[in-house]
Amino acid sequence: MLFKNLALVSVTVASLFFTGTSAALVNSISECPKLTARTAPTKVSDLRPDDIQLTGALGDSIMAGFALEGITHGTIVHPTSIYEYRGQSYGGGGDDGAVTIPNFIKKYNSKVRGAAEGDHLAELCYGPLCPPFQYRPLKDVLNAAQSGGMAMNLDYELTYLINTMKFMTAWEYDDQWKMINIQIGSNDQCASCIDEFIPMLRPELYGQHMEAAVERIRQKVPKVLVNLIGTFNVSEIYSVTTGQDYCNAFDPLEFHINTVECPCALSKSFREKMNENSLGYNREIERIYNKFKPLQTDTFGVMFTPANIDLASFPVQGLSNVDCFHPSKHGHEFVAKSLWNTLFTPLANKRGDISFKDTKIYCPTNSDRFNLN
Repeated sequence: MLFKNLALVSVTVASLFFTGTSAALVNSISECPKLTARTAPTKVSDLRPDDIQLTGALGDSIMAGFALEGITHGTIVHPTSIYEYRGQSYGGGGDDGAVTIPNFIKKYNSKVRGAAEGDHLAELCYGPLCPPFQYRPLKDVLNAAQSGGMAMNLDYELTYLINTMKFMTAWEYDDQWKMINIQIGSNDQCASCIDEFIPMLRPELYGQHMEAAVERIRQKVPKVLVNLIGTFNVSEIYSVTTGQDYCNAFDPLEFHINTVECPCALSKSFREKMNENSLGYNREIERIYNKFKPLQTDTFGVMFTPANIDLASFPVQGLSNVDCFHPSKHGHEFVAKSLWNTLFTPLANKRGDISFKDTKIYCPTNSDRFNLN
């Protein structure tokens, strides 16, 4: 999952973006003015939204848009309850009219490619259980996220992403600017209580997998901006969903799927361990960002986007009523807007907690750049 510093805007946005510029906050990206055309940039530090030609994504079921539409046929006992709505994923979706980061970029470059389209049965990759041949390239496109995915699965996802990028671009692979959003760690948290017996999901191991993925991108993907998105405390979901009729998918039975979906959350004592791991994962992500920052070149750059969302402020409708664990369409839209609004601000201004609200969308100006600092 993902939820804790994606929308830092309100007071900060006004002060950061409205100083001597014509920047605006709007309800729909369609209301934003176009950027003035310019010569194509030669440095990753000079990128604007209209420069991105390919968008890709790595992650877990959140990035895959699992259960995003909720219960669609009046009952949870329907195949669509285990669908991924990839085309509406906040960081990897491209359905017409969907509120997603790739579609925000498309506002400024109508030819951008890579966003997923449509929906299908979930693809499952859970640690060592990662069956081959699950990807559906015509729908997934460059959204390589896998439901159940953990940090240890990033290499598997990256193989699909790189191969598909090369296939899509052919001889233009070296010349097109790419942006890859990476967010993973919820499943790692939910299984982290096994570390007492099998040390597989400790922060240092999470960091090794994440670092290896970024290094592989640095070596294999030319002209790329990598956006490392932080994790959030999965355990906080239970303070939002406890006692909520909205979560009784098997009504009249008072049974919430999220009570079994995240094994380590069953015990309150294990939830502390989950929180510790989430904090450790975020420290590892920032360490990796700091390691690769001095390795930035004209054609490779990394940015870090913390995710400090205050789940206590999150409405239960922001979660899918299939399981009250994954974000709903409403939740994905909030994340997309919030993340987008932080892409143009320095890291120092992204660290505050973010409360759920009716978030506006920032319109970048001609002078704005994706901020890597």
